[in-house]
Amino acid sequence: MRSFVIAALFAVGLSGAAPARAADASAPGGAASKIEKCEHGVKKTLCARCNPKLILVFKSKGDWCGEHAVPESQCAKCNPKLAKEGVK
Repeated sequence: MRSFVIAALFAVGLSGAAPARAADASAPGGAASKIEKCEHGVKKTLCARCNPKLILVFKSKGDWCGEHAVPESQCAKCNPKLAKEGVK
């Protein structure tokens, strides 16, 4: 089961585990595509607070902030730049 979760996450783009950002405005068609974000300001499918099953995946990749109990790549308290981008 664990390997299935890891494989599924890689299929949706967890390889960088970075917070989601809006697509470039120079995308085909001229309009930036809207990435669906959760209430925490990160891509909905990668939010460990909305999807607690992802916690083990982030921990296994070494992407975990033990002090704030969120992935380091989603920790706005440790990374103020993320807070400016809307991550809560």
